[in-house]
Amino acid sequence: MILLKDILPIFKKHDIYLKEKHKEVGDIYTFIFETEKQIKWKAGQHGVFTISHKKINKATRAFSIASIPSEGHIKISMKISEKPSEFKEAILNLKPGMKMSMRGPIGSFYTEKNNPLLFIAGGIGITPYRALIRNLITSPAELSKDVELLYMDSRDEFIYREDFDKAAKESLIKVNYLNKRESLSEKIEGFIDKHGNEAEYFIVGSKAMINSMEAILKDKGIKKKNIKKDTFIGY
Repeated sequence: MILLKDILPIFKKHDIYLKEKHKEVGDIYTFIFETEKQIKWKAGQHGVFTISHKKINKATRAFSIASIPSEGHIKISMKISEKPSEFKEAILNLKPGMKMSMRGPIGSFYTEKNNPLLFIAGGIGITPYRALIRNLITSPAELSKDVELLYMDSRDEFIYREDFDKAAKESLIKVNYLNKRESLSEKIEGFIDKHGNEAEYFIVGSKAMINSMEAILKDKGIKKKNIKKDTFIGY
C-alpha cells in the first residue's frame, strides 16, 4: 500500500549532475549523478527524471535508484537500443557536469519487516534490488534470517554481478542467476514451501512477467499483503 509519505517527495525537485556513465553489458547503460545537497530516500524507491539540456517530447521518465544515500550519488541503469527514444538519446548524450532534474524519490517498494525476503527480478528489473541488498548489508539489524535473490535474464546479461556476488560472500544472502522461466518458477515454489506467508515477496519486471510470478505466489496461498510489485514500462 502506498502511503502519503511515499508520494509527497514528488513535490521536491533536485538538480543532479552527471558524474559518469558506462556500458554494462549488451544494451544496458549505467548513469551516476552527483547532487549539490544531500538527498534522502529509502532503498527500492525511484526518482522521476527530466531532461533539461534540450527540448524533447516526453522529457520525463521514472527510474528505480540502484544506489543508497550513503554512497553519495544517484545511480540508474537502463536499456538503450540502437534506435532509442528521444529521452534515452538525450540522456546518453549527457557529458560529465551536465544537469538534469529529479523529483522524489518516491514509492513504497522497500522492506519494512525483519521477515524472510524473496526478491524476484526480470532483466533490467534488477535495478532496485542492488539498493535493497546493499542497504541490508550496510544495516545488519535489518538483515532477515533468510534473503534470496532470483535474477532471471534469458540472454544471460546480468548487471551488478560483482555487487551481488560480494553480498553473497559477505552475508547469508543467496543469489541465483537464472536464464529459464522454469528454473525461476521452481526456485519461487521452493522458497514458498519453506516460508509461506511468513515471508515478503518482491517482484520487478514486465507486466506479463509480474502477472505470471504473482499467479504462482497466489496459487501457492501467498496473501496479497505479502506481495510487492514494481512494473517497468518502456524500458
